[in-house]
Amino acid sequence: MTPRERILATLKHQCPDRVPIELGWRDEVMDAAKKHYRVDTEQQVAQILGADNTRGANIKTRWPDYEKRINGELNGPFGTIGKTVLHDERTFEDRWGVVERVGSTGKYLQWITGPFEKTDDLDSFNWPDERNIVDDPALPTKVAAHKAAGYWVEGSSGAHPFKQAWRMRGFENFLCDYIANPSFVEAIYERILRYNIPVVTRAAAAGADQFCYWGDVAMQDRMIVPPDRWRALDGQAWRQIIRAARKVNPHVTFFFHSDGDIRPIMDDLIDIGFDIINPIQPECMNPAAVKRQWGSRVTLDGGGSVQRTLPFGTLADVKREVEFLLTTCAYDGGYIFRASNTVGYDCPIANVIAYYELARDFDLSKLPGPPGKIPNEPPCMSIKVAEQVGRQQVID
Repeated sequence: MTPRERILATLKHQCPDRVPIELGWRDEVMDAAKKHYRVDTEQQVAQILGADNTRGANIKTRWPDYEKRINGELNGPFGTIGKTVLHDERTFEDRWGVVERVGSTGKYLQWITGPFEKTDDLDSFNWPDERNIVDDPALPTKVAAHKAAGYWVEGSSGAHPFKQAWRMRGFENFLCDYIANPSFVEAIYERILRYNIPVVTRAAAAGADQFCYWGDVAMQDRMIVPPDRWRALDGQAWRQIIRAARKVNPHVTFFFHSDGDIRPIMDDLIDIGFDIINPIQPECMNPAAVKRQWGSRVTLDGGGSVQRTLPFGTLADVKREVEFLLTTCAYDGGYIFRASNTVGYDCPIANVIAYYELARDFDLSKLPGPPGKIPNEPPCMSIKVAEQVGRQQVID
């Protein structure tokens, strides 16, 4: 099967030739993998591991006011920032007016401020909208070529409403708004959607297969926000985005990411129209139980522990987790193999390689069907992380 055929079969809950695989690694992990396999490129690593790399239907945008202020470039293992507005050698501002700083280790970013941290005046910011889009007449042809070559195509998706809003407002401020001033939240979302909807509809019209949104609305023991308020605010925003995209392209799929325990809104996500839910974080959601309850209605993506198994587990632990995920989640398609978040530099490369090679080589045709009994908890929960916190994990 081509990557595209594999994902299409999975979304239809048909068993593919093997499980679709997505990577999602820190740069340090990818560098270690290239060294392990003695290759030069990320694409070579992905090919060796059978990762179903996607291609993009990228919508070009212009931000004239921001572009006039660009004064430098910033890159690192925390992500590719590229040309940006530097406030100093470690502090930068993005197109949405959000200021972040590179941490002292150079590995992570710290949120500093946003345009609405100290003001409620939403008109004080020059919001992007349809006028920022640069149409590319050749985009449908490019997308068709990617599909003909056997690839799944992801479209530009704009901004995650909840995440973009709190980054502009400040997290604590926005949570207070969420409870005490929901009309303010609706006003922020309305302005974000002025940009999001034109972006997704352009990409949908060009033939994009999927839109992915990354942003957390839950913690490991509960939702960040009350589920009923999420339904009234975020749920309505998502309905507008998905409805607009599917009006242009009825077959386009939507991918939702949130770490933490999102079981209180799983039914809502499915009813709203999300096709893929990620990452099914195993420290707070048993992937096998999630599959049993919701797996016939949605495709699951992820489930591998980056808090326990990959950084602290033995190779036997890694093998046990891979077999658990595939036997309890992939027996009828409807499952994409991935770690539950970015694989970090604290994960031994031997564990990472074994994790993905085992999934690549697993024979799905031998799965008998749904397991008669599922474990009460995923195998990662048996790994005693507390006893190993002081252990140094170094990619070498």
